[in-house]
Amino acid sequence: MKRGIIVLGGHVQGLGIIRTYGKNGIPCYLLDSNNLNICKHSKYCNKFIKYNSDQNFIDYLMDMHKKYNLQDWLLIPTDDKHVQLLSKNKKVLEKYYKVGVDDWNIVEKCYNKKITYQIVKKLGIDLPDTFYPTDFNDLINADIKFPCILKPAIMHKLYNQTRKKVYVCNNKNELSINYNKIISYIPPEEVIVQEIIPGDSNNQYSACFFYNRTKPVVSLLARRKRQYPLDFGSCTTFAETINDEYFLKTACDILNEINYWGLCEVEFKKDERTGTYKFLEINPRTWKWHYIANKSGSPFLMSMYNMIYYNREIIRNEWNSACWKDLITDTFVIMQLIFKSKFVKTNKKNVQYAVFDTEDLKPFIYELIYAPYLFFTR
Repeated sequence: MKRGIIVLGGHVQGLGIIRTYGKNGIPCYLLDSNNLNICKHSKYCNKFIKYNSDQNFIDYLMDMHKKYNLQDWLLIPTDDKHVQLLSKNKKVLEKYYKVGVDDWNIVEKCYNKKITYQIVKKLGIDLPDTFYPTDFNDLINADIKFPCILKPAIMHKLYNQTRKKVYVCNNKNELSINYNKIISYIPPEEVIVQEIIPGDSNNQYSACFFYNRTKPVVSLLARRKRQYPLDFGSCTTFAETINDEYFLKTACDILNEINYWGLCEVEFKKDERTGTYKFLEINPRTWKWHYIANKSGSPFLMSMYNMIYYNREIIRNEWNSACWKDLITDTFVIMQLIFKSKFVKTNKKNVQYAVFDTEDLKPFIYELIYAPYLFFTR
């Protein structure tokens, strides 16, 4: 019997992981603290395990290993918090599990944007104008161009408390007010001030990989064409594959410098003023719309599985033209854009839906049932 996988988190991203491995005959367990998740309803989910979020997570993994006999099963996180926990405790966990993240000394370079930006700047790669205030006086006395944003060095620390990724500031007064807000959630030394790159989500791009230190094993480039909310979105609702050798090479240069291993998404935004791609961040894990791989022919997950268990890579650095659509949320986004009198053109060829699947219909039915509650609570 093939070694199974344990997905940490049961939303759309986790569903794509479970479907990918399940279709390849690999047992899939889901671990989540929330009962209202769509993954547990998939026919490819062999077991759903609910854990108490107040319990020590690493201790829980140890107990679970013993209870269900999960020796050498593969742990795959779907959010930054679990990436950090697995990476920091990797040496302990590897006695019991395979761990689908890199070592912490590598992951931290992606996890903490202040460290990431230093690496990117050293490489001479474009990024938005960025300032790191030491305190309130340093912030107020700085020569900052408006509009700008305040953002955290470690995203989930702010987002999990506020459901905000950034605070937009149009003048010094808003900067002062928003700074006092943000430091009530995160330490002052983790606050970043950054210019706003003009343009909507049509200018947002991603380079996605299963990477092996100095080379891409599997790669794909895409434009994240629509997102929710419309400005500074917390989630992509529509993405489509593209080709661009320059920004593929730029992403590889960054990952080579970090010596990265694993799944990741490198985000850029195209600056309409200069036509250049400006680096935004690295997500050292799967990304929400990774299941586009089912249509693009990009075996990110199976290549990682094969490398971990059989020391054999599945190499593919070309991809089919494809797009990914979160049917419910993207419909809402399109309605908003039409209301704002914006023309919406969408690719209808080779579409991979985030949840809807006639061969695995229950997750979509439960997504419809959960949608009203999740809309008002997320």
